[in-house]
Amino acid sequence: MRLMVPLERQPTGSGAERVVILGGGAIGTMAADLCTVTGRELVGFLDNNKEPQTHVYGTPILGPFDLVERDAGLRAACHFIVAVSDAGLRREWLGRIAAAGARLITLIHPSVSCSPSACLGEGIMIFPFTTIYPGAQIGEGCLIEGHACVGPEVSVMPVCVIAEGAILGHRTRIGTGSFIGAGAVSRPNITIGEGCLIGANSTVIRDIPSFKVAVGSPARVLRDNLSLNPALAERSRQNR
Repeated sequence: MRLMVPLERQPTGSGAERVVILGGGAIGTMAADLCTVTGRELVGFLDNNKEPQTHVYGTPILGPFDLVERDAGLRAACHFIVAVSDAGLRREWLGRIAAAGARLITLIHPSVSCSPSACLGEGIMIFPFTTIYPGAQIGEGCLIEGHACVGPEVSVMPVCVIAEGAILGHRTRIGTGSFIGAGAVSRPNITIGEGCLIGANSTVIRDIPSFKVAVGSPARVLRDNLSLNPALAERSRQNR
């Protein structure tokens, strides 16, 4: 998990930072709002499903995702943020952007309360009124939605989504690509594995193995999360 320097040492945003957003859907428009409130200049979107020269709320679609790999001028002039819901796609393009030598940007709403001792990965987005406590670590490409609480010494691995109002207790550990639903709560010292989906308003009081769907209060495992585990999905298909 690549981590940036603590927040207090990060350069502050300025109008000089020009941003291109990968993804012109709902998360992309949320990223655009973060660009506006943090004083960045939004240059445009890259989107594989929209035609170039069309617009999203007045901002142009510049081309497909791979334009970041093909256009050296764009890479030199802009920072990039990956704003798609699919964790696998988000992780793929974080890697491809880095491999192309382009720069990722982290977008944090001004209302966020973040401890100076927290470490934040590249290419993350943190939305309004979230609290990040001392010693928390948030990996690259994570999305932390509004009013969430990331407790002391919590570890969130890359490309996770922590949805609106979720609360992660002291020393909770969240595996890569997991989705923590809106209003969900974890007790301290809980481990939620890789590729998990925790339902909205669930209360996690015991560890959840990787690639599981768990819901309820207390949260109980319902089934495998096949969408994030190709090997499990293929095994399930063969057993039908």
